Amino acid sequence: MKILRVLIILAFIVTSALFGVFYVKEKMTTDNTIPVITVEQEVIEVSFQATDEELLQGVTAYDEKDKDITDKVIVESVSKFLDDGMCKVVYAVCDSDNNVSNASRKIKFKNYEPPKFSVHESLCYSIYDKINISNAIKAKDCIDGDVSRSIIITSEDFTGSVVGVFHIDVSVTNSKGDVATIKLPLVIEDRSLVAPVIELSEYLIYAKKGQEIDWRSFLVGVKSNVTADIPLDSVRVETNANMSEEGIYSVHYYVTDSKGAQGHSILNVVVG
Repeated sequence: MKILRVLIILAFIVTSALFGVFYVKEKMTTDNTIPVITVEQEVIEVSFQATDEELLQGVTAYDEKDKDITDKVIVESVSKFLDDGMCKVVYAVCDSDNNVSNASRKIKFKNYEPPKFSVHESLCYSIYDKINISNAIKAKDCIDGDVSRSIIITSEDFTGSVVGVFHIDVSVTNSKGDVATIKLPLVIEDRSLVAPVIELSEYLIYAKKGQEIDWRSFLVGVKSNVTADIPLDSVRVETNANMSEEGIYSVHYYVTDSKGAQGHSILNVVVG
């Protein structure tokens, strides 16, 4: 029994010694230093189509053991737009001992434009029409492409089957969190369903301040079930558009057929 105790004690001493040797060796060979990412500029300006390679310009990484590990730096994430209209890009790098380091900076998209709306029919309806505004309004974004499915349409004053001029609020949000909004008039008239229809090439346009526009150039044709071949020069154009001031304006197109029925279409103009 005494010999067994001695053997157990010796085994314990040997095991402890071996553990100590391996522990010290591991500590001596393991790299506990964290790699350092260096970013040259706090803010960079790039295209919204910028690749990871472009986003990594001016970014380097160094580790005490591995030395230069710039080629291991990756773009970990790009945020949505911040309050200042920029995004935050986060970089990450990992050394050979799986020590991870992060760094970040802001990016500005130099050719970015917010989502824009398009309208594909006149927002002027007969009280007898079946109105489906959601099919009439689309949206396109320079980053996400067609974002029409994300459009939200609301109205504080619209009442169904009532004649009048109402307003709809249209909004859409892209993947960067940028929200585009527009308020458009919605006209409901007591006119016949067989009244002439004035077709336009556009029903919503974006224009610059001071831009000169020929409103008649948007006329495509007039369809009528009563009068054949209504000439375009018989269409009357009225507008409150002030091209020197930012705002949303309406251009009204009117035509009357031989039976006295009046057609009406509207082009909305966003100035600025």
